[in-house]
Amino acid sequence: MSAITELAERLGKAIAQSRQASDLQAARDAMAKEPETEKLLNEFHEHSEKLAALEARNKPVEVDDKHKLQEMHGKLIASETFKKFTAAQVEYIDLMRKVNQAIQRQIAEAEKPA
Repeated sequence: MSAITELAERLGKAIAQSRQASDLQAARDAMAKEPETEKLLNEFHEHSEKLAALEARNKPVEVDDKHKLQEMHGKLIASETFKKFTAAQVEYIDLMRKVNQAIQRQIAEAEKPA
């Protein structure tokens, strides 16, 4: 295994052992214990994608469809489990963004002309 691959393995392990990854897994587990919230989230995503596809094709979106999406969103944000899941996702994504930025910074430094 090359040195770069070994570093990537260590980085992956460190990320997997991070608080953010642990919090995200705990939030996923909590969501799995609330199938109604998980189902609502899936339905929200499907309905949201349907409306986005209509808008992308310049098709009209019915007022009832917009209201349905707002209603689903309201139910989701009322769920403490969903709030924790969303917060954990945001923190994990932020960690991954910072990791990517650190890697990109180092690559950019190495590519600068001498």
